[in-house]
Amino acid sequence: MTISKYRNDHPPLLFNNTHLSETDTHKHLGLLFHLSLSWNTHIVHLHQKVVTKINRLPSFVNVVPRHALLTIYKTNILPVFDYGSIIYDNCSDYDNRMLDKAQLSAAKIILGCLKTTSSNDVLADLNLTSPHLRRKIYLLCYVSKLIFDMVPCPFPASSFRSFKEFVPYALRHHKNVQIPLLKNPCPMTSSSVRLPACGTLYHSKSNLQPATPSS
Repeated sequence: MTISKYRNDHPPLLFNNTHLSETDTHKHLGLLFHLSLSWNTHIVHLHQKVVTKINRLPSFVNVVPRHALLTIYKTNILPVFDYGSIIYDNCSDYDNRMLDKAQLSAAKIILGCLKTTSSNDVLADLNLTSPHLRRKIYLLCYVSKLIFDMVPCPFPASSFRSFKEFVPYALRHHKNVQIPLLKNPCPMTSSSVRLPACGTLYHSKSNLQPATPSS
């Protein structure tokens, strides 16, 4: 596989006198990488895997109570959403909506409500968070672990720069940190984002040191 958006004419590759055919995708540790660095192929594959599991839920609706259905969803389907999710967090809005609709359909099956029921009410009733928001929260948790040396860091420590280091004003985003390879800065403090299942640093009693505005 040649990772490029342009056509590359290269000589044939041989391994033990066997011609290696070129492919558009490569699966590594459960993630599908496309030669154009688009996540659509992986999201479509993930969506098909999740929908297959969700389609089995209606057979249990009249057999087990609602809390048992929710437990089945959290233990068998939700981990499929979350596996490697911070890696493809920069997927397109179309891919985000595809995964959000899959979880919403599962939530409506668990509640036994109509298809026209508000998505916000359905997720709030089950205390679920949309997949794209969960990815943001997991990314923040992972970045906080990198900064505090809780996990091996693939970047040098100097790569993590807060805005207060190169902006001499106490702006609203002076507590944000610029992360390598990310287009947008990650906010280091958030009072609106909460995830009960996340037990590291990003909650109301955060261990992150507050930034001191420059004088």
